[in-house]
Amino acid sequence: MVGFLFAVSTLDLSQQLENVTVDWRFEARASSDPPADPRILLVGIGEHSLNRIGKWEDWTRDVHALFMDRLLLRKPGVVAYDFFFSESSKDPDKDEAFAGMMEFFPGAITGAVADDTKRDAEIYPNPTIGKTQPFSRVIGDRSDMLRAPSGLVPIPRFAESAWTGFVNSPPSRIDGIRRRTPLVVEFGGKVYPSFILQILMQLEGIGPERVEVVLGESVNLSKGDEITTRIPIDEGGFMNLNYRGKSAFSPIDYVGLMEWLTEFETTTQWPETRPPVEGQIVLVGQMAEGLTDFGPTPFSAREPLVLVQAIALNNVLQGDYLRVIPLWQVLLGWLPLAWATLWFLRKASVSWSAAIPLALVVAYFATAFLLFKNESWQFPLFLPVMGFLLVHGYALIDRLVLEMRAKSRIKNLFGTYVSPEVVESMVSSGEDPKLGGQTAEITAFFSDVQSFSTFSEKLDAERLVALMIDYLTAMTDILIYRGGTLDKYIGDAIVGMFGAPLHFPDHAYRACASTIEMHRQLGELREKWRRDGGWPDIVYEMQARIGLNTGPAVIGNMGSPRRFNYTMMGDTVNLAARCESGAKSYGVYTMVSGETRLAAQREKDDIAFRYLDKIVVKGRTQPVEMFEVMGFAADLTPEAVGCIEIYSAGIEKYLARDWDGAVAVFEKSSRLEPFQPGFLPGVHDNPSLVMIARCAEMKGAFLEEDWDGRYLMKSK
Repeated sequence: MVGFLFAVSTLDLSQQLENVTVDWRFEARASSDPPADPRILLVGIGEHSLNRIGKWEDWTRDVHALFMDRLLLRKPGVVAYDFFFSESSKDPDKDEAFAGMMEFFPGAITGAVADDTKRDAEIYPNPTIGKTQPFSRVIGDRSDMLRAPSGLVPIPRFAESAWTGFVNSPPSRIDGIRRRTPLVVEFGGKVYPSFILQILMQLEGIGPERVEVVLGESVNLSKGDEITTRIPIDEGGFMNLNYRGKSAFSPIDYVGLMEWLTEFETTTQWPETRPPVEGQIVLVGQMAEGLTDFGPTPFSAREPLVLVQAIALNNVLQGDYLRVIPLWQVLLGWLPLAWATLWFLRKASVSWSAAIPLALVVAYFATAFLLFKNESWQFPLFLPVMGFLLVHGYALIDRLVLEMRAKSRIKNLFGTYVSPEVVESMVSSGEDPKLGGQTAEITAFFSDVQSFSTFSEKLDAERLVALMIDYLTAMTDILIYRGGTLDKYIGDAIVGMFGAPLHFPDHAYRACASTIEMHRQLGELREKWRRDGGWPDIVYEMQARIGLNTGPAVIGNMGSPRRFNYTMMGDTVNLAARCESGAKSYGVYTMVSGETRLAAQREKDDIAFRYLDKIVVKGRTQPVEMFEVMGFAADLTPEAVGCIEIYSAGIEKYLARDWDGAVAVFEKSSRLEPFQPGFLPGVHDNPSLVMIARCAEMKGAFLEEDWDGRYLMKSK
């Protein structure tokens, strides 16, 4: 397998697919890329410049002389032209004017290009290019370097007036994108600095004698005995390009900058909104469409190549280097992990045998991206992932086919009649489904949208359906996430259960937690709808009421032999429905029975409940204690905590038949209620107000001596 992967890694297709993953990573992190080094002032000869001066062929060198004359007062650190002046112009005076201006700038640089295609050209006879000296300290095998016997260099007058740097940045043979750039070039048998390295040398004010080139390790720039800059390079002297988002650079127009400089010359006032220029690296390049210096980058199929030089320069100035991790280092640990997990999962189910390798791949993918984003470590993705999945896929496919054949019979017969959860339960059991059920303890769940009939009046059918899809999807996702089972939808109502068909002891707690999350999610939906706009106000005020009850119920396949559904039946279910409808009478949005509260608190005590009442619901004879789910205790506001405490004190007086005392306490708690009539849309009551009215009612009512606080509900 290892040999196979290394063989595949040499194929162009494999390298191209890996490059696609690298480009995706560059794009994915672009929004969080840091700004470029402020010392770089990128100046582009763009459309504005060509419109003002004329097409590129008509530009004369006195234009550049005037530009540098304007720069003179601002004292830039380096002025570097990312193109070369290899031929004398028709007007020697203009050449002389440009050369003369460059002599005023110690850090003036022009480009050169080494061309190894001109095999028949005479090797450049001079040991230097003007005043630019070759490096004397080059350690390592030069065979992988960019080498050329000749090329295009500045005319002698320019080469003596300014420093020279080679602008070569060869594109990748695979996709044409420049993924690395040389820092040193062998030209005419001697090693010279690249354009970027020459900029750095002039910026730091050091000569070639202070530069050491160790091929396969680094280019070292030093002052005295101290290395001030260490740039990692490969065996050919190339540096990997760590592309940052194009937005990191804001190019200044060539003529536009000249106009700013002219304005400064007359006003001596430099606006804060304009680049400072002083001490900066003024990097000049072609940026107008139609000019020749363009090529692909990870961000675009056609970009000015001066951006590549700017990226490389920014990488060095910020120490922002891209470290490419070799494939063999990853495979050394990745493939043994694949075989180890394969052995570990040999007796696991097909689902686990598929899920765990995929999870490991996702984890590797996520880790590789985070390391790329935060540390600029480029791990290979395509081949390691492919190799890992091949190892597991080959072993898994036989088991998968066999199990799929066994399961397909039941799924084909019953997949259209029962819920997916029940189908999976039947498949796992290996038994054919049959009518009937069994008794199990569950927590029944009912929810309903407040005043839904008004929604039907305000919205046409299409808009109503869209609204319900948003609502039902969000609520059902929470129900299922918390381990609940969807029984059915009845219009806007959701009916579900916790604890079946798969039983778990904390089903009551899960149900209560889901109600908190549903109300929170509904609040987020209201905000989303408000941002979208175009809905009637009632949509922005949507509320849902939820009822829960815990107890025994009949669970199973109910219906006829031709069509049946997995559902629940019994008194427990009916009482849950009464809790949902009864919540309206108390002005609350979640009402649960005492059984649900006790069962939930047995498992975990982080949900705040408030005792509401002991009621006899319509159709029953036995009283039931009812509670409101207030939320997670850690999230309650001080007002909500105070409301619960004061309200509980009011209940004590109410049960003691101290009606006036209870009213006084309930009036205090009413001011702390989270739902206040007149302040929140759709809120007309709250428990404190309900109990104030109840006290007035009970004050004139006849009560048995053994009255225990029960109250007979007059409606469902």
